[in-house]
Order: sequence, then C-alpha cells, then structure tokens
Amino acid sequence: MFYLRGMFDTLTIIGPGLLGASIGMASRKHSLAKKIQVWIRDKEKYTRYVNEKWCDNAHTSLINSVQDSDLIILCTPVDTIIPLLKELLPHCKTNAIITDIGSVKGSICQQADLLVQSSQQLFIGSHPMAGSEKTGMEYASEDLLEGAPCILCPTEQSEPNALKIVEAFWKSLKMKPVSLNPSMHDAIVAQISHLPHIVASLLSASLSEIPEESFAFAGGGLKDTTRVAGGSPKLWQPIIEQNSKEILKSLETFEQLVQDFKRNLQANDLYAISEILRKGQNVRKNID
Repeated sequence: MFYLRGMFDTLTIIGPGLLGASIGMASRKHSLAKKIQVWIRDKEKYTRYVNEKWCDNAHTSLINSVQDSDLIILCTPVDTIIPLLKELLPHCKTNAIITDIGSVKGSICQQADLLVQSSQQLFIGSHPMAGSEKTGMEYASEDLLEGAPCILCPTEQSEPNALKIVEAFWKSLKMKPVSLNPSMHDAIVAQISHLPHIVASLLSASLSEIPEESFAFAGGGLKDTTRVAGGSPKLWQPIIEQNSKEILKSLETFEQLVQDFKRNLQANDLYAISEILRKGQNVRKNID
C-alpha cells in the first residue's frame, strides 16, 4: 500500500509555516519520506529550519528545492499558490506529484489543471482542515493534523493514481481524507470556515470603541467566539477574495437571521427569539 513507511524518497514543503512545518514534523514522525526538505522565502530564517530535526535540507532557491522531489506541498497563502506552481513546474522531475493546502479550491484547481496539461507533473488539490489562528513554525506540532478531515479536490483532469497517493499520504498522517469537487468544497467551507472567521472578526471590530479596560471583565464566551479573529488579515484577505461568491451567499443567510432576531426583539416576540436560540443550540450539538 502507498501509505507504508518510506512512501517517498524526497518530500518538499514550500513555505513551512504553522501547517507546513506540522506536515513536515508529522511526515518525519511516521517515516513517510527518506528526505524532507523545505523552501523558505525569508533567508533570515534559513538557519532556523536547517537546524530542525525533522528537516533534512532547507533551500532559499525554489528551483533547487523541487528538482529531486517526489511530492511537493504548497503551503503558502492562496494568492501565491498558482504563481509558485507556474514557476516550479519546469524544474520538477517527470511524474512528480504536487498538492497544496489552500482553503479555496475552485480557482486554484482550475488554473493548476491548465498548467499541468502542458507539463509532465501531476496536481491534486488538498485542504487539510486543521490549524490555528496563530501562524509560524513556532506553533507547529507533529500531532496538529491527527484526527482532522482533509478535503481532496480532484477534477476531471486528475490522474487517478496520483489521487490515491495523495489520499494515502494524508491518511498516513492520521487525517481523514474525503473527496469533493472544487465548487462543492468552496460552498461548504464558506459556511463552516470562512463565515465563522468573518463573523468573529466583525464581532471583534464592533467592540473596537469600548474602553480597553472593559475586556478585563470578559469571560470565556467572548474569548471563544472571537478566537479565530486573531488570524492574520494578510492571509485572510486573499481567501475572502477568491471565495467571495460563496461567502456572499453565506453572509446573506446570516444577515437575514440577524434581521429576524432584531425584528423579533423590537416586537418583544420572545417565542421567536427562543426558537432562534434553540436552533443555534441544536446546531452546536451537531458540531461536537
């Protein structure tokens, strides 16, 4: 089976931040590659990565980092994935498999299909549903991915054996892979990931004018509901841009519910308010 130890000779991680470094650590833990290497844009961080036990080699040259790699994982912001793919493809070996971790798949998979059609490499879109509002390798963990879903987004152009290999890779990291077409993926994550982040950010932003000392009285409720608002705006802006169509649909549904709640409160319709709260309670039970 593909997910036995040593399934790759060389694995390259492009952009080893929180998720990229966690993937590298977990790959070393489960002995999935004989050599694990990374590409880092920031030359100042080179020494840091080269001294990591899970990392065999760190490159500041994108071309050098991919030349001998069997599996390449693009772990950079969504707006950089296609430009990097375009740059590295001419330098990859024949039948190298490339995947990514972007949380938007429609645009990425469509453009990637066009790029690999004229190359000798293979692309399968991935989205490991794991992470944190924190960023950077210092927050990475070899166990971060365990038990989490990983959505694979094959297209009509995807090579079946490459899909099996990528699926086996994520499974070997103790994730739970499932396949969806890219458009379905984007619709679902707009509801269960992108909308919650936006709502948390809006809630936090709505409190920006209150005195800072007031937060000393905040309990777990505010901390829980605003946790993901701590995510980097630099990372989230291109995600929102690339999935704007589906996010707008989710926002319209949310906005309608807010208007209903507001209208019921103005009319002192406590039964209708209770029904909305009960619906929220039931959905929360399903999330756990």
